[in-house]
Amino acid sequence: MALLTVLFILAIASIALVAMSSSRQLDIRRTENLLRSAQGMDTVYGLESWAGKTLSEDARANKSDSYEEAWARVLPETAVPGGSMTAAIEDLQGRFNLNNLLVDGEPSGLDIERLRQLMESLKIKTNSIDAILDWLDADNKIRYPNGAEDETYLDKATPYRSANRMFSDVSELLLVHGISRADYQRLQPYIYVADTYAPININTADKLILRSLVAGFPDKNLDSLVHALKEKPFTSLDDFLKHEAVAPLGLGKHGLSVNSGLFLLNSRVQTGKITLNFASQLKRTESGEVTVLKRQRRSPEHG
Repeated sequence: MALLTVLFILAIASIALVAMSSSRQLDIRRTENLLRSAQGMDTVYGLESWAGKTLSEDARANKSDSYEEAWARVLPETAVPGGSMTAAIEDLQGRFNLNNLLVDGEPSGLDIERLRQLMESLKIKTNSIDAILDWLDADNKIRYPNGAEDETYLDKATPYRSANRMFSDVSELLLVHGISRADYQRLQPYIYVADTYAPININTADKLILRSLVAGFPDKNLDSLVHALKEKPFTSLDDFLKHEAVAPLGLGKHGLSVNSGLFLLNSRVQTGKITLNFASQLKRTESGEVTVLKRQRRSPEHG
């Protein structure tokens, strides 16, 4: 009996020690993760400062923006204490700003047509444009024939209301009636949102964005324009409009530019066993001052 009692006590003591050890290891790991996360965030702030300085210097050196400039160079993987970091700056104004669809509360016909052209190029049905406009405008009147307001959204399994304001993030598009996840995934690389009207920078625009500038953009002219941009970006909008590939199309200056004020910093920080991926939207004023508009942590699938 005495031997059994001793064995029983030893078993209880062993279980207690193992539990204490496991709890301690968990606390150590949790503390390490917190410290690594804080260290990673400090690195992200540093990368934002680097991007701001780079864009400010560019504003003083150039009156136009293109991917031939210093700000567009990818920051190679660089060692930092406990890990590494890398970053790249992207010109958001090479994309289409969804909030351009309304100007002073009224539909912008030319910008609506450009979105229509872009969606057609991506094989996306364009009947959802009415619902997008209803999501943006301040009233509750349903646009004919494919609009959607509260009546449509309140009837869903998880009801919600139409925003009736500007998009605050491109992911809101998933809530708009008629936009499927597949549509969103095809469209997402070509769109962004800003809280003001933002023209398209033709120097950094993708080929599909350039195609959307005017209906019926001939393939021959488009290829010629893309080739010209690779050879030498335009320093003025007038030079762009006079180019032999553009002049016959009757394209106007509305919604176009050769410089930018909105950028996206994509950063990745590896610290210990933690990987942080962030997308920071930056705004640069004409004087060259750069501010961070928003910062979003992204999942590993976004790279």
